Amino acid sequence: MPLDTGLLYGEMVGSAIMHIAIPFAAILIIQSLRDIFPKQTALVFLGLCVIASFLVQMAFLTVLQANACSGVKNFGGIAQGALIAAIITGILVAIPVFLEPMRHMVSQLFFEHQVLLTPELRVVHDIVAKAGAEIEKTGSTKMVGGAINEEEYDEQTLYEISAGSSYWGAFAGAYGVAFGSLTAASCPGASGP
Repeated sequence: MPLDTGLLYGEMVGSAIMHIAIPFAAILIIQSLRDIFPKQTALVFLGLCVIASFLVQMAFLTVLQANACSGVKNFGGIAQGALIAAIITGILVAIPVFLEPMRHMVSQLFFEHQVLLTPELRVVHDIVAKAGAEIEKTGSTKMVGGAINEEEYDEQTLYEISAGSSYWGAFAGAYGVAFGSLTAASCPGASGP
């Protein structure tokens, strides 16, 4: 039975949507594990995304094989396809994790990036905040936020990573199904032309 391209395209879209959600779920897990892995946050995040991607791709590729082969007949092909897809996810999700400009390219569409407040900037920030508070008392204008402390910066970075990774993860999900289908949708015992 030939591969149903309509199903393949539908699964590519479905996988892209699932891969948009995976980084946000990973961030929620990271926030609960931050005390355990304070320095390895990026690696734990990548690991969670790759594992979740593998499981999602296994499900999509199983459905694809069941349709193409009139049943699931080659779990090895499905696992191999899901592994290919998970590797693609790992590579694409690593882009916003380790390349700040690529992370900001997407995250700044949703919220403004705040700079890290160094000790020197703390002094300047306090003076400006005090002056701004005095001006605000007069009712003429409101102060706009400036820099943030290290803890707030780390939190901001997590949200930027999740936004950037969702964007890149969507492509990984779609490409993963496409490339994974090459091994997952091959039916054992099928004769060639």
